[in-house]
This record gives sequence, structure tokens and C-alpha cells, in this order.
Amino acid sequence: MKLYIDQKNNVVTMHEASGDMKCFEEFENSKPYTFDTVKEVKGLENPVHILLNTSMIDEKWIYMNLKKYISKQDRVCILPFSFFDDTKNEVDWNKQYAPGQGIWYRSNQDVFHKYGICDEQIVWVNYFKDTIDEMKMKILNSSILMLTGGAPDLMMKRIKEKKLKKIIKNYKGIMIGYSAGAMIQLDLYHISPDEDYPKFSYQNGLGCLSGFDIEPHFRRSKIQMESIEKVKEEKGISIYGIYEDGGMIIDKGITCFGKIDLF
Repeated sequence: MKLYIDQKNNVVTMHEASGDMKCFEEFENSKPYTFDTVKEVKGLENPVHILLNTSMIDEKWIYMNLKKYISKQDRVCILPFSFFDDTKNEVDWNKQYAPGQGIWYRSNQDVFHKYGICDEQIVWVNYFKDTIDEMKMKILNSSILMLTGGAPDLMMKRIKEKKLKKIIKNYKGIMIGYSAGAMIQLDLYHISPDEDYPKFSYQNGLGCLSGFDIEPHFRRSKIQMESIEKVKEEKGISIYGIYEDGGMIIDKGITCFGKIDLF
């Protein structure tokens, strides 16, 4: 018989469980863990880095691992610089990120409500509208910086264009990145071939983290495995394969939760 667990960690049988409870087996699989071969990360620029595939940090399996890092007093800055080249102006940008119309607005904004953070504590950096000084002030006045998913190379290009690389690299709050936003936190990352990127490439990131690489949206595909072997052979570093239901927390050491493979 399957057992279920509520938010207070009370375990009940499947007959007593309500719809919002999590299967105990799934709960156990979401608990944090470390790999024995990984040593403490040295020279961290930021206190805490969180690497994910999704923005949905209000989902239970993520929330249970992040709730000790995020509080209702936090101020959030969302940096959506990862859009592809088909977003050419503020009208296009609004269709993706603006309140009331942006398709990605709620999945980046509302997810903080579960942590007690209200809309007034969340700001967005508008690439097409904000001045560089306004962008810097929004970042500096926050305690959590959210780096969105999309195109990592274009995100880095825009960060450099707006002269934000130094201020982000030296950011002293919690840095949360998903997909592209996770990749660019590294000093060097790779892009595996997919529908958006036809060729393998190495790219320079922010340089907040070093000594390892990640393969986001990991599913053990042939292309992904070939990319991982290439990075191991050419760079001699460890690669974390982050499945859709996996995440990493870098806080002095590296803590994983959900499903992660280490190569």
C-alpha cells in the first residue's frame, strides 16, 4: 500500500490521503543528497546558487528544498534576458513577460507567493524600456535574483551589452536560474545540439561557479551523452545531468534534490 505525506510531514495511508498530499516514495526521492566524490566548492562569488530546469518553485518537490532559503521578507528581481531573437521590441517583450498579457509572467511571478512574497516585492528588468542605471538599481535592491530560461548565449550577450555582468557576478543575494539561467551561472558551459542550436558549442558565462558543468533537461539522449563525454574528455570536469524533476543548491557544497546523474 502506498503511503502519503502532508505538509506537516504526517504520513497517512492512500485511503486517508487528500488530493494535495504527496506520495511518500516521491517525497523520499525529493529529499536533498550529495555525491561522495564532490568536495566543497571554493571561491563562491554568491552565498547561494540554485540551478533548476523550471521556474515552478512553488511545486512541492522544489518548495520543500528551497523554503529555508527564501523568506517572506525577500525582495525579488526577475531578469528575463533569455528571449530569442524573434522578440524585437517592447511590444514583443510584453507578450511574453508583462502583467496581464505575458505568457511567462505568472510562471515567474506567482511562484513566489507560496513563500509569502507579494507582488509589491517583485520587480522585472525590462530590456527594452529600463535604463542601465534602473536595471542596476533593481538588481542591487533585491535579495533574490531570478534568471529565466531560454537562450543562454543571447542572455549573456544582453547582460554584457547592458554592462550588468560585474554587478550580477558580485550579487550577494540568492541567485535562482532555470535552464539557460542555470547554465550562465557557470564560468564555462556547453550547449548540446537541439532544435534551437544545431551545433555543439562552449560558451562563457557569468563566472559565479566553476569546476563543473551541467546538462539541463537531461533525459540520457544519445546527443546529450555524446556532449557529456566530449566535455569530460576536453575539459576534465564533472558534469551534472539535471532531469526535469531535479535541482541543485550550491551553498559552500553542492546539494542535489530530485533526479540528478553525475558524470
